[in-house]
Amino acid sequence: MPLLDWSYPLLAATLAQAFAASVLLILAPLALSRGRRTWPAAPAALYFLAIGFAFMFMEIAFIQKFTLFLSHPLYAIAVVLCAFLLSASAGSRLAERWQAANKVALAVIAMGALALFYLAALPGLFRALIHWPAAAKIIISAALIAPLAMCMGVPFPAGMTRLADTNEDAIPWAWAINGFASVVGAVLAALLAIHLGFAAVILLAVLIYGAACAALKRFD
Repeated sequence: MPLLDWSYPLLAATLAQAFAASVLLILAPLALSRGRRTWPAAPAALYFLAIGFAFMFMEIAFIQKFTLFLSHPLYAIAVVLCAFLLSASAGSRLAERWQAANKVALAVIAMGALALFYLAALPGLFRALIHWPAAAKIIISAALIAPLAMCMGVPFPAGMTRLADTNEDAIPWAWAINGFASVVGAVLAALLAIHLGFAAVILLAVLIYGAACAALKRFD
């Protein structure tokens, strides 16, 4: 028994715990609470589930990608999370003012192009800049993440605006479904990376965002 590698069973157990905790602390309280709330139609539920999973898949994968460049996992978590959240919030703000009818599709296309470019270019770029001072590498990391994360910030507010026009009473459930996916997705991304690799997790995130675009067109 002491010779067994416990990292994988612990990760699987964490996924089970995240799933149970998300159901008990996010979905169940909303289901039991009083008020005028309706479950969203299947396309809307799928949309908010998909963008929650995809966002976390991309975020967790990029934390791993930047760990070696920033020299320590703790630095990578702090810098990448901060850059993702700040830039995604800027993208959400932009989505509120962007009047294009197909803005989610455009954001996902740009996101996919950036993800493919980063998969190809980041290894060489990191090798060239690995010896730069820490402060410079932090600034470079934030600048690299910003365009991608801004695109990732568009789908959620755009979906909420669309849902408000079609089924406003389902908005609390949309928040809950997205929150559930965000909690479970963080652990699931690490588990999938063990089997597929982090590059595959990034590509999977892009595909999930594409599926979300298809679901958005079927809102009613």
